[in-house]
Amino acid sequence: MVERLNRRHVVAGLGAGLLASCAGLRKGSAFYGTITGYHPGGGDSDTRAYANSLPYASMLFWIDGHSRDLVVLGSFDPDNRLTWYTADKQSITTYGPFIVATVGTEVDLVRTDFGPGWATDPRSLVGKTLDRTTVVSRRADATVHLRSTFHDAGLAQVKILGTAMQLHRIDEAVIANGRTRFLNSYWIDADGACFKSRQQALPTVQPVNIEILKYPAQT
Repeated sequence: MVERLNRRHVVAGLGAGLLASCAGLRKGSAFYGTITGYHPGGGDSDTRAYANSLPYASMLFWIDGHSRDLVVLGSFDPDNRLTWYTADKQSITTYGPFIVATVGTEVDLVRTDFGPGWATDPRSLVGKTLDRTTVVSRRADATVHLRSTFHDAGLAQVKILGTAMQLHRIDEAVIANGRTRFLNSYWIDADGACFKSRQQALPTVQPVNIEILKYPAQT
C-alpha cells in the first residue's frame, strides 16, 4: 500500500536527516544507514517492506535504462521544496513533482526559477503555457529557458511496486531554448499528490522516473 506521512511525522523523523543535509551525509549517521540498507537485488515486496519500515518519506528514482535507487527525504523546506538523498550521497530537490535542483549527478541543476502561474498541483496548470529557467553546471554555469504547455491525458491505472492505483495523468509539452521539444508526464491522485513522474529537466539529459513509496503530505 502506498503510504502518506503527515508533516508532523516527517519532521519528527528528520532529526538525523536534517543534520545530514546541513553537514553532509556521514557514513556513521543514522540517516545514511537507512538508505544504504536498501539492496536493489531484492524483489518488489522486499523493497516495499523496507520502505515501510523507515520513519522517512521515500521514493524510487531511476534514469531510463538504469537500476532503481531508493531515495529518502532529508529536508522539508518552508517553500515546499524537498531535498532527497541517495545512498551515493547524491541529492535531488523537488518542488511538487518538478525536479528543480540536483547535486552529484552527471549534470548538476543549480536552481530552477519559475515564472508567474506555477503551482505544485499540475492539474491546475492544464491549458496554461508557462515559463521557467534552469541554471545548469557542467564546466561552467549555463541557463536553459523552458516553455511548458500542460494537457490532461485522462485517468490511468498505475502499479507502484505491485500496488495498483488509479491516477490522473497530466502531460507537459516542453520547448527548450525555443527549439528542442520533449514530453514530461505526471500521475496525480484525487488529492493532487503526484505519485509517479517521468521527466527531463533538460533536453541534454536522459529522462528520469520517480515513484513515491511514502508521500510527505503537508498537513
